Amino acid sequence: MALRGNWRVGNNGLVRLVEDNSNETINIPLSENIVIAWLKDLGWEPKLSSSGKLAKQIHKQLNGYLSTLKNEKLLNIFEHMNGGSVNIAGSPKANNKINQEREMPIGEIKRRLSDKTRGDKLHNYLVEKGVFKLGIRIKCPYCSRKSWFELEKISNNFLCQLCLNDFSAIGNLENSIWCYKTVGPFSIPNYAEGAYAVLLALDFFNEYKMTTMRITPLLSFSAITADKENIEADFAAFWQDSVYGQKKDGLLFSECKTYGMFEKKDFTRMRYLAKTFPGAILVFSTLRKSLTRNEIIELKKITKSGRKYWKSERPINPVLILTGNELLNQLGPPYCWDKKTKKEHDRIPGLINLCNATQQIYLKMPSWHTEWHEEWERKRKKKLNKSKSKRKT
Repeated sequence: MALRGNWRVGNNGLVRLVEDNSNETINIPLSENIVIAWLKDLGWEPKLSSSGKLAKQIHKQLNGYLSTLKNEKLLNIFEHMNGGSVNIAGSPKANNKINQEREMPIGEIKRRLSDKTRGDKLHNYLVEKGVFKLGIRIKCPYCSRKSWFELEKISNNFLCQLCLNDFSAIGNLENSIWCYKTVGPFSIPNYAEGAYAVLLALDFFNEYKMTTMRITPLLSFSAITADKENIEADFAAFWQDSVYGQKKDGLLFSECKTYGMFEKKDFTRMRYLAKTFPGAILVFSTLRKSLTRNEIIELKKITKSGRKYWKSERPINPVLILTGNELLNQLGPPYCWDKKTKKEHDRIPGLINLCNATQQIYLKMPSWHTEWHEEWERKRKKKLNKSKSKRKT
C-alpha cells in the first residue's frame, strides 16, 4: 500500500504529519494475525482450526462475495452432491448422514437455481469461480451401471469404474448426460464442516448490512488458554460501531450452527468466554429460522447473566441471536424481518441495540433497559422505606 507523505499510525488510523513527495510502503497485517497476536499477548496458544482454514479458502475462491451463499437451495445442492441427506424439496434433514458423493445433471442444477431475478447468472458465476467440474455420466454396457467421467478423461474408450470392463465411446455416448461434481472446499460434506454458517455470520457484519460497523475478524480457531483450558470459537472479532457520531467498540465471539442444535457444551464454552472477557458480545448464530424450546431456555439463562449493567448503558455480556432470517437475507435489520417485527423494531442504532432487539424477538424477553429501570426503582423504594423506618425509631 503506497502512502504519500510522512505518517504515523494512531488509535484512529493513519495521521498525516508532514506532506511531501516521497512514498512509503506499509504492509497492513491480516485481521486474523492481529487477533491471534492479541490472544498470544494474553498467554493463549491459538491456531486456526481445519474449519477456519476451509472457510478462508471458500472466502478466497468467492473473492469475498459471500452473498452467493445466501441461497438455501444452493447450500442444499452442495450437500446433496457431497453425499449428504436432504429432502426431495432440497431442505436439510434432521439427521444428516453422509454417503458417496453424487454428480448432478447440469440442467437439474440450473433448474433448481433459476429464479425470476437472477436467471442463469448464479450458475455462470459458480462455473467461473471453479465450484464445479464438468464430466459425463455413461451407462456401462456390461454391468448396466452408470459411472461419471470428468472431461479430461473422456476418450475413445472408457474403463467402467464398477465392473472394470473396457467399452467404446461410440454407441454409448448418445444416452449419456453431462453432469457436474463439486470441487475443492465446496466438495466437503456437512455443509463444508460448518464453514458456510461461519462465513454467513461474518457476512452479516459487512458494511452493507451493518452500515455503522467495521470489524477485524478471526475465523474458526482453537486455543489453549492461559489457565490451560481447551477452547474453541467459530468466529471472533474486534468491532467498532459509530452511531450518531458516538463510537463504541469491543470484542465478540460467535457460536455458529448450520442446521444443528446448540448443545450444553456450546453454552459452557460461551460462558467461559463471557467470564474471561467482560464486555464481550456473545453471538449465537444458526441458519434455522427458529429456536427449539430447550435452546430458548438455555439462551435465556446465559442472556440473563449477561444483562448485568456494565458501563455506558451497556450490559456486561450482551447476547446477539442470529437465525436464517438475518443470515440468508440480502438485507440487514430491520428489513430482513416480517412486517410485524420490522414495525416493532424499526429503529435499531448500532450493534448493542441490535442485541437487545434480538433478545426480545427470539427469547420474548423485555428490553434490558426496562429491567434496569425496574431494578433501580426497587432499590430506590427499598432505600426510601429503610430511611422512613429509621425516622420512626
